[in-house]
Amino acid sequence: MATHEVRSGTAAGAGLAALEGATEPGVGARQGDLFTPEGGGGYLNECATSKLLEGAKIRELADMGLPAIWIRIAEAIGYDHFLEMWRILDTAAELREIRRSENESMIEVQLRRYSSFRRFQRNRWVEELARNHLPPAVIQKAVKDRLGEKLDRSHIRKLARRGRMPR
Repeated sequence: MATHEVRSGTAAGAGLAALEGATEPGVGARQGDLFTPEGGGGYLNECATSKLLEGAKIRELADMGLPAIWIRIAEAIGYDHFLEMWRILDTAAELREIRRSENESMIEVQLRRYSSFRRFQRNRWVEELARNHLPPAVIQKAVKDRLGEKLDRSHIRKLARRGRMPR
């Protein structure tokens, strides 16, 4: 019958004599301090690591000379989403769906102001309130209370008429 090693919390003994100072009892004691990391051990903070990597990628965009507004957009939506948007715009420029500069080295993007989007959304909301038969005075108060905007009742009536028409 083969003999087997009995494990315990005591030092393993002679076989570990080559590892100086590795005679402490317990799990991992035989590992010694041969490869102690200089910065300490422990778990990596993966969030910090990915943020550092993302920051390095975005700095690369700045290093290539992209205007500051595009860097802010990349920071806001993330590097990968920014590159995807850029590829879409570049393809659209190749297909002449959007303009390119005279020497064709730049893409010229036209984008409506954000305020026009907000106005569009407000008008759809006013139309919906009118479809639900709310009077202009109530709609006017709701717009003021929720959006902080003052609309004339004549404008509300105009939107109400437009909102009832099928599109």
